[in-house]
Amino acid sequence: MNKSYNISKIYFHIYLIMLLLFGFSGCNSDDDNVDPAELPEIIFEVNNPSETGAADGSISTNITGGVSPYIFLWSNGAQSQNLEELSAGNYILHVTDDNGQEAVDSVSLTDVVTDVDGNIYTIKKIGNQTWMRENLRVRYTPDTTEIISYVYNNDTALQIKYGRLYTWDVAMNGSVKEEAQGICPCGWHIPSDNEFKELEIYLGMTEAEANIANAWRGSPVGGRLKAGGDSGYDAQLAGRCFANYYYLLGRWEYVWTSSEYGNNSAWRRCLDKGRLTVGRYNTFTKEYGFSVRCIKDE
Repeated sequence: MNKSYNISKIYFHIYLIMLLLFGFSGCNSDDDNVDPAELPEIIFEVNNPSETGAADGSISTNITGGVSPYIFLWSNGAQSQNLEELSAGNYILHVTDDNGQEAVDSVSLTDVVTDVDGNIYTIKKIGNQTWMRENLRVRYTPDTTEIISYVYNNDTALQIKYGRLYTWDVAMNGSVKEEAQGICPCGWHIPSDNEFKELEIYLGMTEAEANIANAWRGSPVGGRLKAGGDSGYDAQLAGRCFANYYYLLGRWEYVWTSSEYGNNSAWRRCLDKGRLTVGRYNTFTKEYGFSVRCIKDE
């Protein structure tokens, strides 16, 4: 027998065995090796409820990656891509694409606002504006710098109901720009004189009345703004302070606007327990301690 022939046969058989064992290993289905980049990803767009307790929030979703069509299942049982008429809460979405690949993510809706101190405020939509329903009681700027503020008669138990009192410069956090954020939470600002006028006109004051300066005007709008009124603004009569003296708790409310009047004064709003009108004045200096209400950025 020819030795070289036998060796050739041996090599040939080895080649066949290797081909059978390894030659077709690259023919596995693509379904067994899904590219992670192709997995579905959920992108949320959120509209929070307009006010505390409302059920008019919404969540819209955009799905990238994966293979359509997609199957949607929300934690509230809904099977639509988007949700409407939502109240505050946490919502979890489970998405399955046409290849059976899955993605899970969650998003929260809120109907309150929290300041840098962790104080929580209820909010109210009035006309096209969204207002805090409580006086500000923060003790720090948005970047956590401590500020000088006052509680009526230094009685800290009063700040929950009435809030704290601030000079204009402190309330504005050093800015002189109308509608500055000031010491309000992010996404909120100190309302301008014109924004207060818009609120008053929405509640029934005429434009002519709204423009009157240094006077009480617009009955019965003052009654509607006070706690117990039907506007939901719920003004508390927190009084004022000046030179370490406190005045008129439970009788008057003074609120700063972000609108200056000259270099030393700024516009304010006043409410009186015995009146149904609203005071619009620019007569006190910026050193007085008044309440602050924040309005949401539009």
